[in-house]
Amino acid sequence: MLDIITIPVTLFEQNARVVACSVTKQAVIVDPGGEPDAIRTALTKAGYSCVGIWLTHSHLDHCGAVKPLLDHYKVPLVAHPVEEVMRSRVDQIAQMYGLPPGEFLNCPEPSQAIRGGESLPLGQHVAEVLFVPGHSPGHVAFYFRAEGTLLSGDCLFQGSIGRTDLPGGSHAQLITSIKESILSLPDETRVLSGHGPETSVGVERRTNPFLV
Repeated sequence: MLDIITIPVTLFEQNARVVACSVTKQAVIVDPGGEPDAIRTALTKAGYSCVGIWLTHSHLDHCGAVKPLLDHYKVPLVAHPVEEVMRSRVDQIAQMYGLPPGEFLNCPEPSQAIRGGESLPLGQHVAEVLFVPGHSPGHVAFYFRAEGTLLSGDCLFQGSIGRTDLPGGSHAQLITSIKESILSLPDETRVLSGHGPETSVGVERRTNPFLV
């Protein structure tokens, strides 16, 4: 069984997640945007062993706690290589937004680069990497096909889509990514977004005003 713990973090209320195999107790942390102690506590309380950190993309609210977590767990970081500039300027961007100093830290470079098409093992489960740019140039989503679950990051939300007015964003590209890579999945696919409540592919196909 695939276990998923959602930990909303920081003023952005970003959905950091612990995704784990209930049999092997191996877990990955997906998009740790902040509050590393809260993420570590959730993982430890559940009795999981962290084997990696995966990023859907590298905006500060999704990678601001990677460094302290990597320092603690010493595990691989999995992310798209094209977003190096974002990762290297997290603290500067946080200052531009007037955010508390030290809450969002520069993110190290991935030890495992992904570009889409890869398969990532997690205990008895496998996640397929979908390349879904538009919200950011290197955005990916993690699709657990056998479990019917997609971690969509910030490309698709309940009734909405990711913003595209940030550097490297493209509305046309995002719509294409969603229609080709996400709406092609089964309707019952569970969609776990980077912010807000979960939804499903079928619901968004039928009701999302940006897609109908």
